[in-house]
Amino acid sequence: MRRALQQVESVGPVDVPLLERDTTSGVVIERVLANLMDMALEINRHVARASSRQLPGTFAESCVAAVGAGLIDAELAAELLPSGGPHHVLMQLCLDTAPEQVEGVVARALAAFRAFERSATAWAGRLDVA
Repeated sequence: MRRALQQVESVGPVDVPLLERDTTSGVVIERVLANLMDMALEINRHVARASSRQLPGTFAESCVAAVGAGLIDAELAAELLPSGGPHHVLMQLCLDTAPEQVEGVVARALAAFRAFERSATAWAGRLDVA
């Protein structure tokens, strides 16, 4: 997860000039965001299985389970899956209709996944101590 975050962050601002200069960058970044979501889903599902013996089916369900297990808080769960849909889907929609909004979508997604990575690392560290 750290590596995927670093890959997107190394691009710099994902703004209209970048998208116009490098037309494939939007597709690549959208794919990395989708992969980050898949990674978070698998981590959440693993934690849910270990803590409650349940296996969430959707990303939203996995976030609820992760909150229940203490992996993340409810605020972060809401940031990971905004009400408008997954970040990578929002980004794809913006690429087609409002490219000037892509930078905000990507920045918000990176902040949420970075917070998830920190929270999961801290959570796992507490298990090592116990």
